Amino acid sequence: MTAENKLKIIINQLTKRGITDEDEQLEIIMRDYRHLLQQPTEAEIEAAKDEILRSTIERAMADLNRESIKEKRHPFAVCQRIDGVKYYKRYDALSDTEITELRAQGVIL
Repeated sequence: MTAENKLKIIINQLTKRGITDEDEQLEIIMRDYRHLLQQPTEAEIEAAKDEILRSTIERAMADLNRESIKEKRHPFAVCQRIDGVKYYKRYDALSDTEITELRAQGVIL
C-alpha cells in the first residue's frame, strides 16, 4: 500500500470520527503520521512541473478548439501522437491531403 493510499485511509478515519476541518486533519497528520510524508526528489519536482505545463497547454488547446469549432466548424489545432509524443499543428496550416488523412485516422472528426 502506498503512502498516498494510507493518507487517504487516515483522512477517511478522521472524517468518520467527526474531524472534518482540513486544518485540524493536517495538524493530526503532521503530528501523528509524519513518517508517511516525504520530501520529493529533484526528479519528482521536475516531473511535476512538466506535468503542470503539459496539462496547462492541453487545457488551453482544448479551449481554443471548442471556440474554433463553434465559430468556424473546425478545430483551431490538431493533435496527433507519434511514438508517444504529442504534436500540434494549426488546422489552417494543414494541406487538404493531411486533413483527409487525419479524418481517415479519426484524429479529426
